Amino acid sequence: MSGGTAAHARTLVIVNPTSAGGRTGRRWPALRDALHIAGVVHDVHQTTAPHDATAVTRQALVDGYNRVVAAGGDGTLNEVVNGFFTPDGAPINSDAVLGLLSSGTGGDFRRTIGLPTDPHQLATILVANHTRIIDAGRITYDDPATAPRQFINIADCGVGGEVVARVNRSRNKGSGVLGTAVFLAISLTALTTFGGRPVRITRDGESTEIEIQNVVIANGRYFGGGMRIAPSAEIDDGWLDVVVLPALGRLRTLVAVPSVYRGAHIRQPGVLVRRARSVRIEPLDERPLLFDVEGEQIGRAPATLTCLPAVLNLCVARA
Repeated sequence: MSGGTAAHARTLVIVNPTSAGGRTGRRWPALRDALHIAGVVHDVHQTTAPHDATAVTRQALVDGYNRVVAAGGDGTLNEVVNGFFTPDGAPINSDAVLGLLSSGTGGDFRRTIGLPTDPHQLATILVANHTRIIDAGRITYDDPATAPRQFINIADCGVGGEVVARVNRSRNKGSGVLGTAVFLAISLTALTTFGGRPVRITRDGESTEIEIQNVVIANGRYFGGGMRIAPSAEIDDGWLDVVVLPALGRLRTLVAVPSVYRGAHIRQPGVLVRRARSVRIEPLDERPLLFDVEGEQIGRAPATLTCLPAVLNLCVARA
């Protein structure tokens, strides 16, 4: 871990005002004021469309910014992360720093790195500018119509992709209690109706055919608004944690849900936890197997996911 003063960082803050049902837009004035009070000199861009954050981040790094801060939820963070790479997956500036002003509903990556939510504490972290070199994952789809994508937290396919697709179609999704309630209701419906899907999973060349409910490829530890799905994952160990959740009946599925929040599900019969540097997932029937990439439904299997070790400098709290 290294440190440096924020005075030497040319900083762009990318704000997604619509994330978390508009909560980020309402919270931004408090975040902005905290940055000014702390003396964090920065420019601001407010996103106006999907993928805007990725394009703006890429251009900012080309233009000489050496720190880009995502203000929003996990989806906004993912778009900014992708802006640190060319479409071919090459880092644009290996010295640039990624920052986070977490303001989304789930905040799953924030949980993994222990980042606070208080605006003044977040501003203090940016001032100190301590960094941790972390890994990323890259997902490449067989379908050429879906572009490859980087992620720093979690990608999963199966019921997770189905849940996110249904949430994104919901007219009632929002932030706070309402957003959590909508997510939980849709999750329970999907979990009890999804059943199982036959897939072939190939980890570093070793293949297994299995009936699954979900396959999680984790760099971070949490997803789904606080589910501790990969409790042993480390963001800087050069590995992806692969958590395979087997197909279960409705009753067993409902009973197992609370254990995922505690991370105790990995001790349940049939749950497989492995590590890999490369993972390929192929469906073995014709039904679509959708991917959830950090809270957004993007693409479907078959796809290959690989670990990109030590490719990002993340601004973190001092240990």
